[in-house]
Amino acid sequence: MLNRLLATTVACYLYLAVTSAVAHHGGAVYNEAETVTVSGPVTEFKFVNPHVLISIAVTSENGEVVEWSGELTSPNRLARMAQPGSVRWHKDILQPGDVIELTGSPAASGAPALRLHRVVDATGTAIIGGNR
Repeated sequence: MLNRLLATTVACYLYLAVTSAVAHHGGAVYNEAETVTVSGPVTEFKFVNPHVLISIAVTSENGEVVEWSGELTSPNRLARMAQPGSVRWHKDILQPGDVIELTGSPAASGAPALRLHRVVDATGTAIIGGNR
């Protein structure tokens, strides 16, 4: 009886852990079939877990300023993925006012948000994403 209770308890904990992880990384939030590119000055840069977040002020065709946000992977993963001779991500890589270009999959809801595939700095250097 005790073994059965222990097995049931462990199974419940495993189920909760797996469903929580899957819920966090659901792909339905972004339209992966579409790509959008926006540019503007950085308004906020958060090099924090679980995802690095970049916000920029984008001026639309009618002159309205819209704040777009972009989501990347974790800070640790970004810092480790740099190839020799390329830009290494760190907490000060972007500063408010830096003009950058973001390219990624837009939010399925139409909100001004992207799952980022590419970030290009003011010099034209892709600091992530290369030629994608």
